[in-house]
Amino acid sequence: MTAKYMISFFTAILTSLYLFGQEKDPLDDGRKIKIPVVFHVLYNNNIENIEDKLILEELNDLNLDFSKNNDMTMLDPEFSHFVGNPNIEFYLLDTLFHESRTKGIRHIALKKSDNKNLLLIDPNNCLNVFIGNHGNASNILGDRVNLNYRKIGDHLRAFTHETGHWLGLYHIFGTIKNTAWWRVLLGDNDDQVADTPEQKGATAVCYEISEKCPCPPINIYYKGHKTMYNNFMDYNPCRCMFTIGQSAKMRNNIIKEKRSLFDNS
Repeated sequence: MTAKYMISFFTAILTSLYLFGQEKDPLDDGRKIKIPVVFHVLYNNNIENIEDKLILEELNDLNLDFSKNNDMTMLDPEFSHFVGNPNIEFYLLDTLFHESRTKGIRHIALKKSDNKNLLLIDPNNCLNVFIGNHGNASNILGDRVNLNYRKIGDHLRAFTHETGHWLGLYHIFGTIKNTAWWRVLLGDNDDQVADTPEQKGATAVCYEISEKCPCPPINIYYKGHKTMYNNFMDYNPCRCMFTIGQSAKMRNNIIKEKRSLFDNS
């Protein structure tokens, strides 16, 4: 992608983010949107009952990422003009669930018969995070984020990625999950955000830099252009950015779908 093309593309994005609902909502005055968070630590043994300090590390990373204050030393210079700032702050719910514990963090000895849905706390006005022996997952604009207890405090941005889904972002490689043959069958290479280039699938399904999983990844081109492998909604160890369009989309979704969070900020 030439410098001239990059500048033209960037100017077009700045002046008209009207595709797929990325225009700035008329109500958005740029304020910092503040979202309360409650963590539910679901455990069957002491190993799964992780320490609060690891959760606080994870929350700190989330706030760095959603305020454009995170480490961007891995950022490809070609993407620097596309970096957006969601300007969202996440804070612990001001509720003490256990004496001598941290506000906003619950520790629950889980039974197989327990209904997790009954544990949700005001999901329209609060981010519920379930930490346990399960996979990392979140539905688009869903009622919770699920994180594996082994990934808490590892600084690999799973929480940021899943919170992006919670606020309405798809994977950068399309609206259909990770099943490659579904994407091929339906031609799903677009995440419905104007300033993220199309790509065939996840850049690399790995998260820690190694010989087999370098940064930049080995295969970063699709249809003649460079994939935005630094994007938080991709899979690889180089994730460090949201785009201007993604930031606008998340803020718009809060205003439209979780309005009280915006009004109370």
